[in-house]
Amino acid sequence: MVILIGVTGEMRGQVVLSIDEKKACEIASRMMMGMPVPELDDMAISAISELGNMIMGNAATVFSVRNIGIDITPPTVGRGTGKIDTMYTKNIAIPLLTDDSEVFMEMNIAMKIG
Repeated sequence: MVILIGVTGEMRGQVVLSIDEKKACEIASRMMMGMPVPELDDMAISAISELGNMIMGNAATVFSVRNIGIDITPPTVGRGTGKIDTMYTKNIAIPLLTDDSEVFMEMNIAMKIG
C-alpha cells in the first residue's frame, strides 16, 4: 500500500510512503494498543494514514525550525498493484528502519525548492 502526501509552501512536491500490507497490519495493531489487525479495514487504514501525518508533521516542524515553511496535504491511500511515475523531479528513496534494522517502510520524496 502507499500513502501519498503533498507538500506545499517554500518546498513543493510529494512524498510517497510505501509499506507491505502485512507490515501495515502489524503497525496498525501497535498504534491501536495491540488490538489484532488481521486485515486492512477502515480503522487500520486510518491508523496508517495517521502515521503518515505524524512523519510528515514532524518533518514540517523540523523545516520550520530552519525557517523553511511547508504545509502538508491530507494523506491519500492507495492499495493494490500499480505504478506511479513523476516527471516533476527525481525521487529520493529513503528506507525507514525499526530498532533492529528491519526495513518497515520506504519513503520516496520528490521536491522542488522555491
